[in-house]
Amino acid sequence: MNRKVRKLSIKVKLLVPTGLIVAMVAIVMGIVAYIQLNSNLVKAGVDQADMAANIAVNSINVELLQKIKPGEEKSEAYGSIYYTMTKNREVCGIKYLYTLYEENGVVYYGVDADETTNRNNIGTQFEVSYAELKDVFDGGEYVQDYIDSTEDGDLISVYKPISDKNGKVIGVLGCDYDASEVVESLNKSIMYIAIVTTICVVLALTVVGLIVGKFLTVLKSVDNKVYDLVHSEGDLTKKLDVKSGDEMELIANNVNSLLEHIRVIMEEIAKNSASLKISSANVATHLADTDMQVSDVSATMEQMSAAMQETSASLVGINDAVIRIHEAIMNISDSAAQEKVTSNTIAAKADEVYNDAIGHRVEAIEKASEMKRIVNQKIEESKSVEEINVLTENILGIASQTNLLALNANIEAARAGEAGKGFAVVAGEIGKLAQDSATAAGRIREVSNIVINAVNMLAQESENMVAFMDEVAMAGYDKLLETSKSYRDDVKNTENIMEEFAKASEQLKCDIDEIKESVSAVNIAVEESANGITNVTMLAADIKENVTQIEGEASGNTAVANDLNTEVNKFKLA
Repeated sequence: MNRKVRKLSIKVKLLVPTGLIVAMVAIVMGIVAYIQLNSNLVKAGVDQADMAANIAVNSINVELLQKIKPGEEKSEAYGSIYYTMTKNREVCGIKYLYTLYEENGVVYYGVDADETTNRNNIGTQFEVSYAELKDVFDGGEYVQDYIDSTEDGDLISVYKPISDKNGKVIGVLGCDYDASEVVESLNKSIMYIAIVTTICVVLALTVVGLIVGKFLTVLKSVDNKVYDLVHSEGDLTKKLDVKSGDEMELIANNVNSLLEHIRVIMEEIAKNSASLKISSANVATHLADTDMQVSDVSATMEQMSAAMQETSASLVGINDAVIRIHEAIMNISDSAAQEKVTSNTIAAKADEVYNDAIGHRVEAIEKASEMKRIVNQKIEESKSVEEINVLTENILGIASQTNLLALNANIEAARAGEAGKGFAVVAGEIGKLAQDSATAAGRIREVSNIVINAVNMLAQESENMVAFMDEVAMAGYDKLLETSKSYRDDVKNTENIMEEFAKASEQLKCDIDEIKESVSAVNIAVEESANGITNVTMLAADIKENVTQIEGEASGNTAVANDLNTEVNKFKLA
């Protein structure tokens, strides 16, 4: 199982900066060691130059030196001093040894212990000005505290005053100490420091490489375990077995705890998705029953509308009969017997209308009560869909907890630095799973809200329908009963009047007029009742359409529950 990283491996990322740091530290330490060694060696060279100059100045015969004049290089005094200075130069490792004197602010060579052809004679002007050596001619000393690299070699110059027995400075001893050995030692020290630095860097990188290799071995073990978990079809029962005794073991234990927590969460989601599926199925079943009930209500309303049309037709017939009676009154004397029969017929019809109205009213009250009870029952049953919101909130809470765990894991991975990047990837995937769960839960909540709103609208429309039945339809029936009763009484009065029509024919005419008006009013009331029933039928159709839409949403909820259950089944929980 070879998986390549996108850029640089952790080993390279650790070794490169570590190697640079070790190299920088080694170089800095080498530089510091060189500076310290250089300072010590230069100081030692300066001390040796000062000592050699002291030996040389103390060995000079001042009295002979005072006697030497320019051009006396062959004199015995010059030769004695030259011999002494040459021996001191050879013994003390001095490159150039010479005496100087001053006249009129100009410095000149005295005795030059140089054995080459470049030896300066007495009176040759010195290359350094009097101003620079004035302190020495005044009795002070000058010891150069550094090595001067010149074409004549690496030198340390020392100037000592030459005084007579009275302490008067008669000249200056110049000593150019040969510091080539010091420079050579410094060069060798640089080489040694470079070698030691290289060895230290190599050893340090080797040690770091071994440590990082051991660390990466454990990390690779954790990575392989996590890879197996990710690519083992969501098997949440597998655990990481790391016994390194360090932070990697703690990380592995935390990953195991996280996997256990995710497993518990997925089990809860599986349980809730099953409940959601059952609830959605129940909602769909109840909605189907409600659809059938609404269809029954619509059919009942159509029957009531047909009955009202028949009643209206009957009233039209009654009205025509009353008109005929009114016309017949003019010829009352010729058709008294026939009008009496007609009155009896009208009375029978009035009783029939009255009895039919009573029966229809009782039937309408019973059907309205039953419809109200069934609709309220189905609405209460449909409100069980609100349990979806509770389940959705549980899912959102679980997603929030999972997201919080992913955030904490990212924080711990960030604290672990480079070593925690592998774990950060796992934490990121867990956080993404939590976000996907929250998105799905949010969609479930939206669909649930649509279903709940539709159920509430159904309840409101049902209440409106029942209220309409109570306020309009029943009122129409009451008005019909009242009118029918009045009409029946009027017909009976008409029958009595017909028996006494001879005495009260005029009064009969007035009563017939009243009957006409009453029949017209009844006809209007019946038409209004018919219109109300038509409206109720339309509302029932709207309710049926809403129920159909709610049933579709419930089917959608079932599909969502199936999808959620399918996703959960991708994980192995036991």
